[in-house]
Amino acid sequence: MAIDSMKHITELSHDKARVYFLKESSYFNSDIPDYISFEPILKDVANVLGENDFNSFRSSNPNDFSGVNYSFLSNKDGKLAWRPLELIHPAIYVSLVNLICKPDNWAAIQKRFSEFEGGAVECCSIPVMAVDDKGKDVAAQIRSWWINVEQRSLIFSLQFSHILQTDIVDCYGSLYTHSIPWAIHGIEKSKAKRSDNSLMGNIIDGYIRAGRYAQTNGIAQGSVLMDFTAELVLGFVDEQISLELGDPTDFRILRYRDDYRIFANSDDRVEEIL
Repeated sequence: MAIDSMKHITELSHDKARVYFLKESSYFNSDIPDYISFEPILKDVANVLGENDFNSFRSSNPNDFSGVNYSFLSNKDGKLAWRPLELIHPAIYVSLVNLICKPDNWAAIQKRFSEFEGGAVECCSIPVMAVDDKGKDVAAQIRSWWINVEQRSLIFSLQFSHILQTDIVDCYGSLYTHSIPWAIHGIEKSKAKRSDNSLMGNIIDGYIRAGRYAQTNGIAQGSVLMDFTAELVLGFVDEQISLELGDPTDFRILRYRDDYRIFANSDDRVEEIL
């Protein structure tokens, strides 16, 4: 649901979603010097690929090479808090955007996100965009976090006596790429069609591995597109948690990406939920 000047990207049409993902601020959403711009190369690659993918142009298989994506480290506190970031190869990135934003594929993804709603885990981290052209998407995302996580935490703190905060260790770095089709199509269908190269989830999985030396462990960190992909998998995890815990009658769980806040009325209950 749109909140004032922001809108969840799952509310966008497929063509507007494509425009959004191809913005340079979506391609890399961390701090970078102003004199570095990815917009020209993204536009050029998008013009060359059209609605196709990189496989129509490659002379060799990127799975056979390391360093297809560009990896580097960012420091969060000037001390020991290092975080690995990754620039996805532009041809692979645009191919992913083209695939996800095909009308039928985008409709299927939107439907899947709608199915994740209403369970035991309240997701607060679907990427948002600024509705106002003058607004910045990063600012809109921060505001969304403030409203949906911080403000709701204050409300739940009045209703419950205990809170437990936790997160997933090395979430992006350990995400199993084969779980992407599981999240979109379900485990049974994905297992039955694991060799089906026309299945959207399998194609997404393959594109991501193409930039990472064919590894099945980990996705690139640093783009809105990969945040969105992680939300698909984490939404699937939320669904599994809901099946285990049932309706949240005596607890609440807020999730922002891989960070969880569990609210209940006893140590035993929050530990049980954890």
